[in-house]
Amino acid sequence: MGWFSKKGKEPEFNIPSNMSPIEAVTHLCASIHLADGQADYEERESWVNAISELFPEFSEERADRFLNEAYQVLGQTADNEKMNYISSVLNRIKILLSAEQIQVLGPKITDLIETDGIVMTAEMEIAKLVETQLGISISVNEDL
Repeated sequence: MGWFSKKGKEPEFNIPSNMSPIEAVTHLCASIHLADGQADYEERESWVNAISELFPEFSEERADRFLNEAYQVLGQTADNEKMNYISSVLNRIKILLSAEQIQVLGPKITDLIETDGIVMTAEMEIAKLVETQLGISISVNEDL
């Protein structure tokens, strides 16, 4: 009877090198959501706006699944490994997104960081990594 049971199995998630474009962008956004220790409604709305513009034909159900998976993966990742994980996600984004999509992503990351009215050091570290790896500018008002 236990042959078909999933009991005791860890959930399986795509590693960054196997992610779809929307999945990779969602994992990046989730890392910013969780940088301050919580994800709020405004941050989620900012993520929805970003993926709506980047991927107009996206499936809301699929996107929500990717967001929940990203929260789980990031929650299970040791703090000292999170920046390496985000770096891997950014490498995937660089491969999958067009130059135009990457340029659109910059302002969306800015909006995501500023949306809750508090700019955290961890969010700025992620922004710097995004700028370095994707070659885009992210202008955040650090006085929020």
